[in-house]
Amino acid sequence: MAANPTTENKTKENPARKITTYDLVIGLLAIFSLIILIPLTFGNLQQSTYDVLNGLEIGLCLIFLFDFFRNLFRAQKKWRYFLKGGGWLDLLGSLPFSTFAIFRVARLFRVVRVMRTLRASDFRTILTRRLAQSTLLFTLVVALLLVFLISGIVLYAEKGAPHANILTYPEAIWWAFVTITTVGYGDYYPVTTLGRSMAVILMFFGLGIIGVLSSYLSSTFISFQSRRREARETGKENDEANEKDEDDSTSRDAELAAIREELAALRKLFEEHYQTQ
Repeated sequence: MAANPTTENKTKENPARKITTYDLVIGLLAIFSLIILIPLTFGNLQQSTYDVLNGLEIGLCLIFLFDFFRNLFRAQKKWRYFLKGGGWLDLLGSLPFSTFAIFRVARLFRVVRVMRTLRASDFRTILTRRLAQSTLLFTLVVALLLVFLISGIVLYAEKGAPHANILTYPEAIWWAFVTITTVGYGDYYPVTTLGRSMAVILMFFGLGIIGVLSSYLSSTFISFQSRRREARETGKENDEANEKDEDDSTSRDAELAAIREELAALRKLFEEHYQTQ
C-alpha cells in the first residue's frame, strides 16, 4: 500500500518544528524586548534611564539578528523561510537602527511562532535531554530579566523615599547586579519595604544561580570523565580484538604453511612414483 504523501510531508516537517531550549529562550527575550519598547516609546524617561534601556535594546537586536542568520542558514528552502516563514519580519525586527525601531514590534511574530509550535513533548524532551544545560540557560536568562525588571520596581519605590540613595536607573541596575551575585558592596541599598522585598528575591535567586552553576560544572565534569572512561574501555576492547585478529592471522598462516609442505611432499611422491614406472 502506497504511503500518503501528506503523512510523509508531516513526518519530515515534525523534526524541524520541535521546540528546543534555544527557541524558548529567544521567545522569552522577544517578550522582554517588547516590554522594554513600551517605556522607550511612550515613557517620559530620564536620559540615563533611556540610555540604559536603549543599550539593552541594541544588544537584544544583535541577538535577534544572529538568530535570523542562524534560521536562514539552517533552512532547507531559504527563500521560503524568508518570504513565507516570516524571515523578513525577523530581519526587520532585528535591525539595530533607530530608523527601523517601529519594525521591532514584528518580534511578536517570534513569540507567536514559538507558542504555535510548542507542545508538551517538547518540555519532556528538554527536561530529559541536556537537563543541566537547559537549567543553566534558563536560569541566566531569568536572572537577566529579573535584574532589569526589579531594578525598575526598586527605583520606583526608592525615588521619593527619604534618605534614599538609589535615585537613577543605572544605580538601580548596579545595585541589582551586585545583589544577585551576592557580592553586596553596600554602596547602594534600598530603604523602603518594597525595595527590600525585591532585594530578598534577588538574594535568593542569586543563591540559586550559584547552586545551578555548581551543579552544571559538576555534571559536565562527571560527563567528561565518563566519556574518557568509555573511550579507554573501548580502546582496550579494540586492542584486544586486534590482538585476537593477529593471533588468528598467525595461526592461519601456520596452517597454510603446513598445507603447502604436505602438498609439496605429495607432489614429490607422485613424481617419484611415475619416474619408477
